[in-house]
Amino acid sequence: MDQPSSRDVLTDPPWRTEDLGLPLPDSPYAVSVSLPNWHHVIGYEEGDQNILRSLRTGYPRFFVSRIIKELESKVLLSLDASKTKQCLVFPGLAAARRCQDYMIQRTDGWEIEVEEVLQGHASVVLFPNDIADIAAKYWRYFGEGISVRQAESLLAAKDENKEPGINAGKEIREKIASDSDQNSEDVFLFPSGMAAVAATHRVLISMSPGLRSVQFDFPYVDVLRLQQEIGSGVVFLPSAEKSSIASLEDIVEGGESLCGVYCEVPSNPLLRSADLPRISSILSPLGIPLVVDDTVATNLNVNVFKYADLVTTSLTKYYSGVGDVIAGAVTVNRDSVHRDRLNALLAEQQGDGIWHEDAVVLRQNLTDYKERVMRVNETTPQLVEWLRDHDAVERVWYPKYETRENYEAVRKNGGGFSGLFSILLKNPENNSSVFYDSLELCKGPSLGVKFTIVCPYTLLAHYEELDWCEDLGVSRWLLRVSVGQESYEYIRGRFEKALENII
Repeated sequence: MDQPSSRDVLTDPPWRTEDLGLPLPDSPYAVSVSLPNWHHVIGYEEGDQNILRSLRTGYPRFFVSRIIKELESKVLLSLDASKTKQCLVFPGLAAARRCQDYMIQRTDGWEIEVEEVLQGHASVVLFPNDIADIAAKYWRYFGEGISVRQAESLLAAKDENKEPGINAGKEIREKIASDSDQNSEDVFLFPSGMAAVAATHRVLISMSPGLRSVQFDFPYVDVLRLQQEIGSGVVFLPSAEKSSIASLEDIVEGGESLCGVYCEVPSNPLLRSADLPRISSILSPLGIPLVVDDTVATNLNVNVFKYADLVTTSLTKYYSGVGDVIAGAVTVNRDSVHRDRLNALLAEQQGDGIWHEDAVVLRQNLTDYKERVMRVNETTPQLVEWLRDHDAVERVWYPKYETRENYEAVRKNGGGFSGLFSILLKNPENNSSVFYDSLELCKGPSLGVKFTIVCPYTLLAHYEELDWCEDLGVSRWLLRVSVGQESYEYIRGRFEKALENII
């Protein structure tokens, strides 16, 4: 059951060394974790067991919680599995079969089984310890794993009344449709933002088998990796500049068709926006679907449906705002020429959508969605303006200043630039860790939550490919900031105090 938080991280952020591993927020369902020191981030990425053992939670696709591990142990015991076997638990048979297929394609002759377990309320993929790394990739990239609340319910063998969750799901779809000026029947819910992206990609490659996709601009890391993992390949156009537009034109003018083109408005972490009018003008005559992720901007600030066929959204972020539930959505443009086919195929992919208890929590969380977004629209530009002029800051990335014309093409009347920005300090090799360690704010993964949260984004997302990132203009020293509901004066004061340590 949901437990009230004992520590309000909005007013009392766990920023000190001894706060390593605390959940953000202070909840058994937290989707972020405190990594208060720079060396904690390095240790986490390098598998330092002392640091890993200190983590009480983690981002759900990268971290298997204690409760889910307990459920896995129970399932393994019930199956009388040998100690050489591990398992992953999924909400339904379809997701488990997809995981099984993924693992079989990437291993050679290993026995990988699927079983319905727990009186048919869940399904499990059973595999040898030797290929656990392949299973972990599926868990991360596809985001279909069981949630903490569902694991709790299954462990307790609760006889659940799912009707409140069904009603909550309906209200969530109606809310997304209303905010987007779309139809609720065109909104599909998934257990995570990446599950929504994965479902979208499976649909597109089934509609156009054998065709590659295009990733436009440097994206959130796993969106590109997903396209590399399944389908017929992806063309990566790593900038939002005219060169990428020219490359896209060369591809289609050369006679190659595509299953779809993916982009973000704005991108994460460089906060650039793709030129959707121009991209759409290239794709529309050829019937190539355009997929846009509006998670960072939010659908209150932008209307990407003027050009997108499908829109993916991580509801874990701004829609929830609390950071205690993970979910995603795909919305099909009611005016897309592909609408009927996309809807039919997405309905097959959706499965059970969001676990009913998670749906109830998400519905409760989104009641102040608009107020939260409007607040960060006001606070963040002030903070960005101040930092842009600060002697210790080399550069700030924010949609107001990155490819502004492209953002304006989809910005709503009264819409703002949202609450995410990235910064690079001067002399970053010496200053970044000092600043980060002394910053008296929450530090860890995720964004869009009520409390300001900062992370060394490139280290967390691209630790094994830092040189590659820097070749594409993403510094290894980059810090990403998600502004919360605190006042401008409060956040600036904390930044000022940390910056004083490096001047």
